[in-house]
Amino acid sequence: MKNRLKKYLIFVKSGFQTVIAYRGSVFLWFIGGIINAAIMCLLWWAIFNASPENVIQGYTFPQMMMYMMLSAVIGEISFSMTMSEIGEDVREGVIGMRLMKPINYRSQLGFSTVGGFLARLLLLGIPMVVIATLISVFGFGLTGLKWYNILLFIPAVFLAVMFSDTLGFLFGQLAFRTQAMFGVDTIMTVIVGFLSGSMVPIALFPEWAQNVLYYTPFPSMMSMPIRLFLGQLSPLETLISFGISALWLIVLNLIGALLYKASVRHVVVFGG
Repeated sequence: MKNRLKKYLIFVKSGFQTVIAYRGSVFLWFIGGIINAAIMCLLWWAIFNASPENVIQGYTFPQMMMYMMLSAVIGEISFSMTMSEIGEDVREGVIGMRLMKPINYRSQLGFSTVGGFLARLLLLGIPMVVIATLISVFGFGLTGLKWYNILLFIPAVFLAVMFSDTLGFLFGQLAFRTQAMFGVDTIMTVIVGFLSGSMVPIALFPEWAQNVLYYTPFPSMMSMPIRLFLGQLSPLETLISFGISALWLIVLNLIGALLYKASVRHVVVFGG
């Protein structure tokens, strides 16, 4: 068991080193995250200025600014390359060799995702969260942050990464049948971005939609980590949220494993 785990830890190291090696891309991710956060903050600044209310669906102006900045941070560090890697392996014709190796292909992708996340967390996540918190506290007057919520934020974001990897693997099964994943990637990004609360906080959705979404895996990919950071979840709600997330991860991975067994039968290799 120990030797088997050690074998897969190599892919964690590989994923970490891949991100470190492309420091230019990391810098561009950083700039892209800042621009994204700035645009969303300006939008909500205009909305609050035009609103007669100081609180919109439970969010004060400082909280909304922090929400948008954290949304940009999570978006930059929690994405997974799993779906694109599957598509690339199929398109370049190396999928056959991948499947023949004495290594579980699914586990390889998952551990590589973890390595990439750790690198982006250190290079982008922590610095950006510190900067966002300082701006929100001293620039916008945000209050109520608790140290234990900030600590729980990291495992919550890790769950978001695992969901991104799992959904990437599920949608990636289409590569075995279509060999064209750009459209699939776009569809998944839009759906997840909307339902997770990345584009608009789930609190602004109709009440019936909120009640439905909170029992799906989507809030765990954005809304739940941010609300946890802001202290909007009670200890019981936090426990329930983590429990729902863990249950969905198990279910989705089981579904992915079943689909994978059927998908490999449709492997079509191009090139050589």
